[in-house]
Amino acid sequence: MTNYIVLFLFLFFISCNQTKNIEAISSDLNQSLSEPSNIQKEIDDLLAEDKKNKMLELEYLEQIRLAQENNDTEAFEFFFQEYVDVERLEIPEELKKEPNYFQGGIKVKY
Repeated sequence: MTNYIVLFLFLFFISCNQTKNIEAISSDLNQSLSEPSNIQKEIDDLLAEDKKNKMLELEYLEQIRLAQENNDTEAFEFFFQEYVDVERLEIPEELKKEPNYFQGGIKVKY
């Protein structure tokens, strides 16, 4: 009789442990399924910040061009310093293939 009680308790504790393992596996699976969307959000945030910086660069380059046309050295120096201070992000090559990657650059030659 005591053997049956010991066996019952042993099986009971094993089954409780397996339930915890199943719950842990389930939560790990849910977390791994949500990770790709978290990674994509980080990529989108990085590319959005990169686009914002490139738009600032384009604006400063336009102001530099206007300052050169008008021989305004003070404006030129100011906007040149602003242009230099814009943060440049290192974007890996594989992220440059993303649809929301902004190429940047200047379209006006002067």
